Amino acid sequence: MKILIVEDDDSTAEAIAFHMRQAGLEPTVASDGLAGLRALRSAAPDAVVLDLMLPGVDGWHLIREAREWAPRLPIIVVTARTNEHDRVEVLALGADDVMAKPFSMRELLARVTAALRRTAVENARSERLPVAEGELSIDPERMSVIVSGRPVELTPLEFRLLWTLAEGRDRALSRDEIFRRVWDAERAHGDRSVDVLVRRLRRKVDETGGGYTYVQTLHGVGYRFQATPRRMPAEGPPAPQAESRRL
Repeated sequence: MKILIVEDDDSTAEAIAFHMRQAGLEPTVASDGLAGLRALRSAAPDAVVLDLMLPGVDGWHLIREAREWAPRLPIIVVTARTNEHDRVEVLALGADDVMAKPFSMRELLARVTAALRRTAVENARSERLPVAEGELSIDPERMSVIVSGRPVELTPLEFRLLWTLAEGRDRALSRDEIFRRVWDAERAHGDRSVDVLVRRLRRKVDETGGGYTYVQTLHGVGYRFQATPRRMPAEGPPAPQAESRRL
């Protein structure tokens, strides 16, 4: 499996590449954003390990470019920018995972192999039948979603969450179970990634003005997929008509 490492710090890039080779993977290193873009288009990697702060073209731009033509390509971001806003923004662009520097090489390798395994499973299940509930339809082969007749653009992570919920429709999934299925890893205590991802998904499939909502919260349990008619505001009593005055 080919792994593209886009990292401008030589020692970090060499260490990542060494551990990837030790695990039987085939790493390629790009030391700046432009080289990373060229490698993305020419080397056809199976996964990308990406720094955000790069000379020339930054990591945010690379994620956008990659998602234009490779919606399923696993992208694991490694960055010194660790605040929640940056993490949420990177995930919203379509990254599969984010690790804060400094990080454990063993953990990075575990996350890369988990992403590769998850992608292989998704490809093997590409014959799965579409799901249609309410005004929403999901085509897992094309990774397409339509709500109220309009296509919805989801990141790969958002799509995995929606499909995970849809596969278990009408059954509540805990945050831990969702995390295992979407990220293929165990959820750390206090991790809010599932809630953040659910909020992003709801903005795209529930807050569209259609007749249904789809991602339901079960307090104290988790989330489930169920097409539920949207509650419309109750109409108030008719306004009193003014009496005509006789002149």
